[in-house]
Parts: sequence; C-alpha cells; structure tokens
Amino acid sequence: MHAVMPTPTLPAISPLTRPFWDAAAQGRLMLPRCNACGQHFFRPEVACTHCFATDWRWVQASGRGSLYSYSIVHKAPAPGFVVPLVLAVVELEEGPFMFSNVVGCAHAQVRIGMPLQVQFDAVSPGIHLPRFHPSKV
Repeated sequence: MHAVMPTPTLPAISPLTRPFWDAAAQGRLMLPRCNACGQHFFRPEVACTHCFATDWRWVQASGRGSLYSYSIVHKAPAPGFVVPLVLAVVELEEGPFMFSNVVGCAHAQVRIGMPLQVQFDAVSPGIHLPRFHPSKV
C-alpha cells in the first residue's frame, strides 16, 4: 500500500464509472469488454467504441502495458499535482490506451515502449488512481 499522495483534481464518479473506481480501491484494474465484438475499450462509454453495441461488461485487466507516448510536465495543470511528473499514454496489454503517469523511475530512464505495470495510489479516502511503474518483463 502506498502512502496517501497530494490530491489532484479528481474526475467525477458517475454510475457508469463507479465499478472502475471501486475496483481501483481494491487494487484491480477493470476494463469494459464488449459482449458483441469482444474488444476491450477505455474509458467506459454507454456503447462499445469499436462496434457501438451497448452490451458490454467489466472485466479484470492484466495491469500490464507499454509506454506509447509521454511528456514531462513541469507546470501543474491544476492544484494538487506534484511536478515534475510524467504524463503518459499507456497501451494496455488488452489493447486500449489509458492516460496515466509513470512513477518509480528517474525521468531520464523513461523510454517509449518500456514495459509497465499498474499500481494504485491513494489520493483521497476511497479513491485510488492507477499509475504505472517500470516492469521487469
């Protein structure tokens, strides 16, 4: 378990996204998976972003991915962000892309394509954000 970090501006939690946040608080990464086409997608939407079917369910993801793109941010985008930080686009093993942060390594060591593993950091009571650290894979 990681220490509570400064609280950044948090997204609004809706009935659509509640299962994601509840699982994150338990240390599990969940993704929507379409029952019609079988594709995973992220972020949760009413309909599949691949085939537009509305029949989908939450499934547990591996938590593994690779760094697709990143930027080192030196000016906080909102109160509560500790800078500098690595703003990342992570390509999840299941296919979708997720915006997050790379943590647990020096900024000079961050490389496109590096394997990553999710971790969940407490940012306020009951709220855990998925962030990614380098994986030994």
